[in-house]
Amino acid sequence: MKIMNRIYGKIEIANPVLIELIESKPFQRLKKISQDGAPHYIQPVRDVTRFEHSIGVWYLSHKYNRTLEEQIASLLHDIPHTAFSHVIDFVVRTEKHDYHDKFTKNIILNSKIPSILERNGVEIEKVLQKGNYNLLENELPDISVDRWDYFMRDGYTMGFLPITIVQTFLDNIYTKNDNFYFTDVRLAALFSILFANFSRLIWLDPTSHGAFFLLAEAIKIGLESKYITKEDFFTNDEILLEKLKNSHNKEISRLLSRLEPGKEFEYANEQNAEFYGPNKPRYVNPFVKTTNGLQRISELVPSLDYFFKEFSANYKNLGVVQQI
Repeated sequence: MKIMNRIYGKIEIANPVLIELIESKPFQRLKKISQDGAPHYIQPVRDVTRFEHSIGVWYLSHKYNRTLEEQIASLLHDIPHTAFSHVIDFVVRTEKHDYHDKFTKNIILNSKIPSILERNGVEIEKVLQKGNYNLLENELPDISVDRWDYFMRDGYTMGFLPITIVQTFLDNIYTKNDNFYFTDVRLAALFSILFANFSRLIWLDPTSHGAFFLLAEAIKIGLESKYITKEDFFTNDEILLEKLKNSHNKEISRLLSRLEPGKEFEYANEQNAEFYGPNKPRYVNPFVKTTNGLQRISELVPSLDYFFKEFSANYKNLGVVQQI
């Protein structure tokens, strides 16, 4: 199987179990789930799908010669994602933005994935134990294959990260004891600064925040009015959006009409904001290999420690209003 990937180029996948999993219905569903959830309706350039991202996460796992079970866990890590991705976390209010993770086991076990794995001699329980795979599940502020892929993919898609820098990172990040590390302090510092800035410019920008709230409010009304159910969360973006539109509810229609190209949002203080609430400021503090072992970049460049703390404090809560 050959897949063209905007970050890694032409990817060749030879393992039959991986090919069968990619061709399965649950995995193909990810082609119709947007990575960003809502902002792409206002900013169409943000066209990354969960399918594309999942292939990328597998590729990084494969690049670093992880076990087949870990590669499969990496490939399938987003299988339970809801339609509109993390927008649903704004509907059900999950602090860690992890609503979909609660359904991983149920969704996988009730699909053809177990039979595919069994037929190829792979133990399903090992695949489901994602917590055993540190390069996939490393907590912030560590780098994980998931975090690394969406950082590069979103940065490149938005025009902030040249493909030459993507390749430089790919060539200069290593692994030891289930941790990623750099040998070059400058590259580690660049990676961490870019990650925090992309968090500010992409994942926490006012249009992202506003678009999430608009779509979440429409979904809440749809649930309360019984136009949709929570089971609809596990269809895809297109199906769920169509159900909301077909409700012909005036408030839902008003909210959705504001999710159109060019209708950007801007920051506002709490008093003037239309939408105000918590968000998820993310930064990474990668390891660097030194004569003293692995050390955090913030230990080697102390000013970064202040930078991380200031960033977290400034973006913990956000207020936005749509531009007129």
